[in-house]
Amino acid sequence: MTRVLFIGNSYTYENSVPEMLKGFARALAPQSRIETESVLTGGATLRWLLTEGTASRRMAEGGWSHVVLQEQSLLGGMRIDGVAYLGDPEPLFFPAARQLAAQASAVGAKPLFYMTWSRKANLAAQGHLTQAYARIASELGAALAPVGVAWERVRREHPELELYAQDGHHPGPAGSYLSACVLFASIFHQPCTGAPGTLTGAPWTGSGFDAAHPVTLVSLPEDTARYLQQVGSEVALTQKLPPTGTAPAPAHPPLPSLPQGEPLPPARLAGTWSGSLALYPAETGMTPATLRLSLEDTGNGMNGRARLTFSQGGTAEAPLQPVLQSNELTFSIRDPSFLETTVQFRAVLQAGALQGVAFAEDPQGGRWYGTWKLTPVASEQASQPQSR
Repeated sequence: MTRVLFIGNSYTYENSVPEMLKGFARALAPQSRIETESVLTGGATLRWLLTEGTASRRMAEGGWSHVVLQEQSLLGGMRIDGVAYLGDPEPLFFPAARQLAAQASAVGAKPLFYMTWSRKANLAAQGHLTQAYARIASELGAALAPVGVAWERVRREHPELELYAQDGHHPGPAGSYLSACVLFASIFHQPCTGAPGTLTGAPWTGSGFDAAHPVTLVSLPEDTARYLQQVGSEVALTQKLPPTGTAPAPAHPPLPSLPQGEPLPPARLAGTWSGSLALYPAETGMTPATLRLSLEDTGNGMNGRARLTFSQGGTAEAPLQPVLQSNELTFSIRDPSFLETTVQFRAVLQAGALQGVAFAEDPQGGRWYGTWKLTPVASEQASQPQSR
């Protein structure tokens, strides 16, 4: 009996990778009975899954032969002005991986890391992902399914073969087929060659796999299926990974910082300011968002209100308690709808505009850095009472 528990997110449940794995096993290892279970949440990091607790409880049930651990595709990641970049594996990925792998080993299961692939627009990032997964697997003596390495090889050898979904980072059916092939070879220690190019199984419903209504998960031309099987088998069973060491620092531009500011007495802030904020996902059209501040000088401090309006619809609005210190304005806004966390804002006055930076850490541990610029709304600025 091979019993596999998958812990991860949409990179696992899109196109039902566990069900494809079962399809490979039925075709190529009929003497082995296989069962799969899963704890999967869209966008989840391993840290979030560890903290949430369901994954740990399922592992503690025991009886697993393998526990597959799949980290969020950006290793927790970061965004700068709405653009996504790979994160450093040290603060998020590695600590959670160590704890989850230890829990798997404690119940007699073999931890197996499911190495993901770089996004379509950034093939060069695969080296960072490969190093991060190889390093943690080597450190823990865990198994490694080098799926990302197989994707990289296919993309270089046959760039016309589409592995991605339309969004350029989730897997399409062929990509999931390749992933399941690498997982099969990594678990069963045999090639995945000779499997059918059409696999059926339970579709993902949003909360689980619906075994009562099987569907065709993938249907590939025979030559495409054979090629993906060859690549998946060779990468999983024979290709050597690069030596592990310190994972290279992910490439990203400098984090936003404040420029030199001008004197900023409360009277200069009183009124209404409006402009743009670059923070939310650029690929979905949420950046830039419109940011509007209404500030009042009370004589003993400042009060205010902020409103965020997204280009695709939706707003977030809240009262503020601005703090003005050393010519720097600071405040925070709770974003309950998208980031589900508090966004911290800082700004200085330069050339008559508020030039600012923003920062947030979402519940998954992802870090968001942004910039913003507001100018006075002239008619409303003039109507505000000024303290004397």
